[in-house]
Amino acid sequence: MRRAILWILLVCSFLLLAACSNDPIDPETWNLSCYYLQSDRSFGRNEGVLGSEVRSLSQPLEDWEELLNGYLAGPSQGDLVSPFPDGLQCVETSLDDGVLTMVLSEPWEQLGGMSETLATACLTRTAMQLPGVKGVCLETATNAVAGESAAVLTGQEFLYLDSSTANTATTVRLYFSDANGRYLVLSEREETFASAEEIPTYVVQQLLAGPTEAGQVATMPEGTVLRNLSVEDGCCTVDLSAEFLYNKPTAGLMERMTVLSLVNSLTELDTIRTVRILVEGAPVGLYYTMDLDRELVRDETAMDVVRQGLNETDATLYVWGGSDILLSPVPVSVRQLAQLPIEQTLLEKLTAFSDRNGLKNPLPAGTTLQWVDVHDGFCQADFSSALLHCAGDGTAERMAIRSIVETLLSLDPVRRVKITVNGESDGFSVYTLDRFYTADNLP
Repeated sequence: MRRAILWILLVCSFLLLAACSNDPIDPETWNLSCYYLQSDRSFGRNEGVLGSEVRSLSQPLEDWEELLNGYLAGPSQGDLVSPFPDGLQCVETSLDDGVLTMVLSEPWEQLGGMSETLATACLTRTAMQLPGVKGVCLETATNAVAGESAAVLTGQEFLYLDSSTANTATTVRLYFSDANGRYLVLSEREETFASAEEIPTYVVQQLLAGPTEAGQVATMPEGTVLRNLSVEDGCCTVDLSAEFLYNKPTAGLMERMTVLSLVNSLTELDTIRTVRILVEGAPVGLYYTMDLDRELVRDETAMDVVRQGLNETDATLYVWGGSDILLSPVPVSVRQLAQLPIEQTLLEKLTAFSDRNGLKNPLPAGTTLQWVDVHDGFCQADFSSALLHCAGDGTAERMAIRSIVETLLSLDPVRRVKITVNGESDGFSVYTLDRFYTADNLP
């Protein structure tokens, strides 16, 4: 199975190779075209992703391992980058009936997917120029690179693969922040890809580059670069540079836009259901108020639209993330219903909030809103006795109170809030309900 997958990936990769390639070198001159990746690569570009530099050898080839290890050490030209992992060496070579077998050191096994394919392409394309070589076989000390029996790669495959399935245009859907930093807005880009495997990387790179349309705001922290990306079993793991942490958002709303622009853009792809974010290869943990140490799922509420013509109001739910100090804001559109206070509709959205992406409802399960009384900037909200299930836990009490009060204060008319349970102001043991809460006296 792995052998079949590698061949499929090779087909995709070589469709990206340069349209012009050098003929095998004249052995008498010992000029070797060493193939690497171009540092400035763009998808669908005619010249492909591979480039080469010429190295002149001053004497006939005697030590193949020395020559190949010099090649594996990387390019000297600034416009080329090595596709090989650090420390990779060729520990043994043999030439049998025109097949050059190279035994590679352990770092080769770190490669996978398209990274392995491109490294294989560069190495094979370079080795095929050596005198007497008609095919290349790559192995490691522990296993054959292509599976149970290593594949023999030849110049014929590289030169004459059918390109009838050449690049086709694909519409990619990206999400950036709106001008207010509250909701995601759609941006569509059309690009050509030789392989569907390229699209997730393209998505992340475009998010890092930022929007091109008016009214859209960049969501990725400044200076962040993509270190690695892989997709396995529907989960896309995105490894970002340290700038994702160093320059992280300092407000909950922008944090939400940063995380969900990445998640919602990637989950537009059929092959991706969840997203896991790493920084420098390690889990992120608590970001600002959100705990990112988990697989993140798509959140359609981040793309809500406030339709003022339909009597809708933009408000905010405050829910529990990974912080014991700050709550995470979740913007919501609330529709004003006849004979029903908008404060009641908003609090019912809060009691119904379901846990997702590490965000939890601060109100105990089963808590329901019984009634609200609103007048002159004052709102009293009465809840069922289930709210008291958090009594005795200081953190849980504080977060429940803050959640209710901050959510109501997101509505412009509300300036003071009183919380009761079955009409009474007692029941909490650490914090009191017997007061009017404002933005200035939150627990």
